[in-house]
Amino acid sequence: MTKHILLYGDSIFLTGLAAQLQARDDIDVRHRAPHDGPLHLDDLDAVVVDFNDAPAADVLALLRARPSLKIVGVNAAGGAVTVLSGRVYLAHSLADVVGCLE
Repeated sequence: MTKHILLYGDSIFLTGLAAQLQARDDIDVRHRAPHDGPLHLDDLDAVVVDFNDAPAADVLALLRARPSLKIVGVNAAGGAVTVLSGRVYLAHSLADVVGCLE
């Protein structure tokens, strides 16, 4: 089954990642810059963003638009990868908020 991946940003790191992923038959790669207009997230399995390139507000908007979408943030300078979740937890008290942190 083919996975549909969006690389969101125009950093050199994402350009290199796109070249590697396009060599695979099981991945459909799309590449968009943050200033290219609205995104269509309907058929995507994941979005990869370079945290040094994409505005934080854009990443939050992606999570709100499709909370189940896997968003993988990379920091090429620091060598870190972060997987973000758009899950919403109801909190009726401070104890509920603390519970979300555990």
